[in-house]
Amino acid sequence: MKKSITSLLIFCCIAPLWSQVGINTTDPQATLDINGTIRVRDFKNSIDNDAIAVKIIGIDEDGNFVQVDVDENVILEDNKLRVVENRYRIAETTTITVGTVHNLNLVILPGEPNDDKKVIKIRTNESSLEITGIKAGEDGQTLFLFAVDGTIKLLGNNNNSDPENQFLMSASLVVKQYEMVQLMYDATLQRWLVMDN
Repeated sequence: MKKSITSLLIFCCIAPLWSQVGINTTDPQATLDINGTIRVRDFKNSIDNDAIAVKIIGIDEDGNFVQVDVDENVILEDNKLRVVENRYRIAETTTITVGTVHNLNLVILPGEPNDDKKVIKIRTNESSLEITGIKAGEDGQTLFLFAVDGTIKLLGNNNNSDPENQFLMSASLVVKQYEMVQLMYDATLQRWLVMDN
């Protein structure tokens, strides 16, 4: 009997360590569930206690604290958010010697030589180069085509390239020498879209 009472007392003392605590709620849904507002009265500045933030938190639509992911050009450093200037890496293709190219492979997929390049220089021995399609990229992938010499003509919805490599345009688009066109790949539409010229 004494052993049973001792076991019950130990269980009663330890059980709250695994329970959920609710403030203004009788049905807590998390380790600490607060039904109301939160106020912090004593906040220690990181300068005073050398605390360095390593994550950013926000609140979702259900009131849960969640980690906020930031884009690669935003850095949390010394308790400050810093935006890094975007710099585009440039790739130079080999010279294209034909007047028309179908399914142009710019080797931009993950693991390929130009996967981290945003600006692709296009050189040609011809005065004008026609491109009917570019090998499909990843969803949302953007790139700039830069006409180094001559002009580049993108032919919209041209069946000489595979459907998933085509440009979704009703007409053709001409990029003159030293100009650029920005493209984005849409995996749902399975086409390249012109963003800016």
